[in-house]
Amino acid sequence: MPAMPLFISYFTPDTPYEDRARNLTRSLSRLDLEHIVEPRPAKSNWVENCAQKALFIREIWSRVERPVCWVDADAILLRRPHELEGLTCDFAVVRREGWNFFGGQIYFGKSEAARRMLDRWCMYCRDFPAIWDQVSLGYAWWDREIEGGVDARWLDEGIFEKANRNPLRALAQKLTSKAAFLQHQESRRTRRKHKALREKTVPEFKSGDVPQWWREACAAGVPFVLTARHIAELDLL
Repeated sequence: MPAMPLFISYFTPDTPYEDRARNLTRSLSRLDLEHIVEPRPAKSNWVENCAQKALFIREIWSRVERPVCWVDADAILLRRPHELEGLTCDFAVVRREGWNFFGGQIYFGKSEAARRMLDRWCMYCRDFPAIWDQVSLGYAWWDREIEGGVDARWLDEGIFEKANRNPLRALAQKLTSKAAFLQHQESRRTRRKHKALREKTVPEFKSGDVPQWWREACAAGVPFVLTARHIAELDLL
């Protein structure tokens, strides 16, 4: 049987993510998939918590001698993700509409190109924490394509499914879905619950803020060297 990557995730203790991470761990164990799921202290806001993702992935990637696949802590696995078996590429992710990188599952191979892309992503997350991590992941891919290329695989969107907010319908999904990953989107529920706190956080640069020219060039696979105007439109100042 082709090798699977090591599945990795982190959660913030004493939050709803801790219970979600337990469910993730149980689902990985049930499918006999090797994994590392560890706690990390919370940052000052949700965006900064998400920015830790790249740093965590790089930390674990550096500790092990095999490819890794990040899984959001609020997900569970419904089946073995055969789409990831035996991958030899540098990087694999779902890229919706050709440009919208999905951060729920991210694969990094064990290669120098993968390391360089991880380093670039970490730099963006550290220096621009208000930019959503899946947006800066796309920025890192763009940079590496220009600088020397990265062997990327675009995973079929059917590999994951978002859990229905209705508990009964969500249960039905678990029984009938053909997806490997079921995403519970805990962030939306938690952020709605703490609306007052959310309004005090720093402004966010979301997927919907990415300019049209970037979307079109990414979808066409033709990234280009950015001017000062482009950099400003990507909120990288």
